[in-house]
Amino acid sequence: MRNLFKYLIVIKLIFISYIATSYANVTGAAAKYEVTMRKVEMCTGSTGITNCDNAVVLGTGDKAVDIAAVDAGAAAGSYGDPALLPLGETYTHMRVTIDRKFVIKSGEQLDPSGAASGCVTQAVTDSMYDTDEATDKYTHKVSVTDDTALSSAADMNVYLENDSYTLCANADCSGTSSQTNDYSSPSYATYQSTHDSDTSDDHVMVYKLTNPYTVTLIPPVIDISFGTQDAVGAYTVSATRCAIYGVEPVVTITVK
Repeated sequence: MRNLFKYLIVIKLIFISYIATSYANVTGAAAKYEVTMRKVEMCTGSTGITNCDNAVVLGTGDKAVDIAAVDAGAAAGSYGDPALLPLGETYTHMRVTIDRKFVIKSGEQLDPSGAASGCVTQAVTDSMYDTDEATDKYTHKVSVTDDTALSSAADMNVYLENDSYTLCANADCSGTSSQTNDYSSPSYATYQSTHDSDTSDDHVMVYKLTNPYTVTLIPPVIDISFGTQDAVGAYTVSATRCAIYGVEPVVTITVK
């Protein structure tokens, strides 16, 4: 699904894809892909996630945006106030803070090579974790039953787990394996958080603007489009289990 809207503000959502690379995986469409925006800042320069020179906060406060929805561009475009940018200042980077929790629903069945021939998002329960979801959300990844019909797909909480985490190989997480995430090489962000035994709910990214933007009296017109055709990923865990992850959606913003 792709949506195109025009707004007088540049709010770019940057998302991180992550996957256990030791498993065969496949991607497909999302019927829902909800991200919680927490803060958006403009920077005159940046050398890392902790550095945003002359930062101006355009928007702050939690705002859930379903980027697979028809009105996704409207929701994203309404987050922030470009009038806060001082005239004449030139900005080169944007720093975005989002929650590490995503709410995703499959738009199609996924068939990673192996035995998981009908993997779709399924609702998470505490019993699927070693302790419970609140305790283990960043230290464990749950698996779900494969060979599930798309009509049974449900909203699923999917997290950006820590750099090292435990994969639950069965329904009650009594069988596990050790896995890793690699956040060091983002596809589109210039810098982003890593999560070494991290308990923070924040994931921070810094993105270098395609062209520096100098603030004038005339606000820019921004075309925002989201593509979620391949935003849900799945990989085989066992002959009867598979795991779901969030893939980086296509986000295109053009300044006119």
